[in-house]
Amino acid sequence: MKRRGWLAVVIVGLLVCGSGFANAQTPEDETAIRALIDDWYVQQRAGPTGRTYALLAPGAINPSGGFYYPKTKSAALGKRIYNSLAYRALKFETQVTRLKIDPRFARASVWERGYFYAYAAQQTFENAGDATFVFEKQDDGRWLVLAHQTYTVGIPPNMKTDPLPDLRELYYKTEGAGRDPEQDARDARSR
Repeated sequence: MKRRGWLAVVIVGLLVCGSGFANAQTPEDETAIRALIDDWYVQQRAGPTGRTYALLAPGAINPSGGFYYPKTKSAALGKRIYNSLAYRALKFETQVTRLKIDPRFARASVWERGYFYAYAAQQTFENAGDATFVFEKQDDGRWLVLAHQTYTVGIPPNMKTDPLPDLRELYYKTEGAGRDPEQDARDARSR
């Protein structure tokens, strides 16, 4: 009899906690978190002028800061190199694949897609990343990034972009502005 009573208390406790977490997710919180994710990538795409640190909560961890210091590994001794997929890609897209929101914390998984143009092959290709965010709701109601980590991943067959966007025109207007598109096309055909 005592065992059944203890089990009932545990089940009721789990139901109460479970329903509390389910009700904790408000449309306003989800909208604020999705806007924060969008702002994060806007700041990463900005490279040297981006301010992702302004979106970090006090005590945040960010091992994938989007930049590094070559050779010296020191901010005092070297130039900062921006290497995030958001910054390097000619075209960049994200997709929130999972979002769990509790009253004080939230977690999101974001699929990152970066599209590049290879002038030597005359075709677009893609790279992917899988980012994990942990958010903390501040006392003033704002959500900030408490932890962030991005991993470069292989693209499973069911996640590949098909067809890939044609970035030839965009490439020759931006990164390849000094190149001759007709000569690149002739060189690609002769290979």
